[in-house]
Amino acid sequence: MKLAAIDIGSNSIKLVVVEASTSESFTVLASDRQVVRLGHETLVKGHIGDDAIERATKCLKQFRTVAERCGAERVVAIATASVRETNNATDFIRAVEEQTGIRVEVLSGIEEARLIGLAAAQGCTEKSVTSLNIDIGGGSTEISIFQNREPLKLVSVKLGAVGLTDRFLRSDPPAGSELNNLRSEISASLEGPVSELREHGWDYTTATSGTALTIGAALNHLAPLTESTVTLPQLKQLNQILASLTIAERHTVAGLSPQRADIIVAGGFVLEGVMSALGIESLRTCDWSLREGVVIDRLRASGL
Repeated sequence: MKLAAIDIGSNSIKLVVVEASTSESFTVLASDRQVVRLGHETLVKGHIGDDAIERATKCLKQFRTVAERCGAERVVAIATASVRETNNATDFIRAVEEQTGIRVEVLSGIEEARLIGLAAAQGCTEKSVTSLNIDIGGGSTEISIFQNREPLKLVSVKLGAVGLTDRFLRSDPPAGSELNNLRSEISASLEGPVSELREHGWDYTTATSGTALTIGAALNHLAPLTESTVTLPQLKQLNQILASLTIAERHTVAGLSPQRADIIVAGGFVLEGVMSALGIESLRTCDWSLREGVVIDRLRASGL
């Protein structure tokens, strides 16, 4: 079976096309990612603008062409916070379907956490291990605890790198008061979820998606990492450095994607906040996330 999965996120839109005989094993035929910033100002205003819809549909047309060239029998497109938190989600879905032929499914935060956690559990964790995964997106953060590739706890928090940057970080570099307000927002938003998560234990921690992978890459240039491991002291030091730089200066930081230079401070602070609140001293970055979770889930549902 050939299947294409498209993740319409707040920062970027991502594609993966796979060929699989079972949900446990599949071959990637193609993958792509475009920074579309669907959540830019959208998460603050609660409305997707015409320009953002145009950027998204243009990207999705290109991704559908790639999927068809690979012989995909099915294209599954899912959207997250940048669509579910808006007042014109229906208009967005209609525009995408009319212009691309792709039907978009909007995920709840809990379902997003489940699919991401499933990917991290299968792609980056041994089956017998109870693992916690942290995924910081553009509009929300999903945290999951899995055991034997089944969820024990799923939470979704309205903390995302794009949304928080738009709300709090107006100066370049950010002012001290802005950073303090950002930390306070993160701390307050995590209070309830952290209490729920602490009711469960876990043996291993992973972090997925752009913020975590970017931080891992930047730290690896500062000092070689062991198995993509990020420690809390390393992260705190990196966050302090990045917050002191202008966006232009962040563009020159080795390992830091230029497209993420303006939102990495907020993303890094969320990761630091989650690790600190949950007492996590180190974690391993994982390059499987929502796209792969959608693939695994759909293959399971088809009986593979």
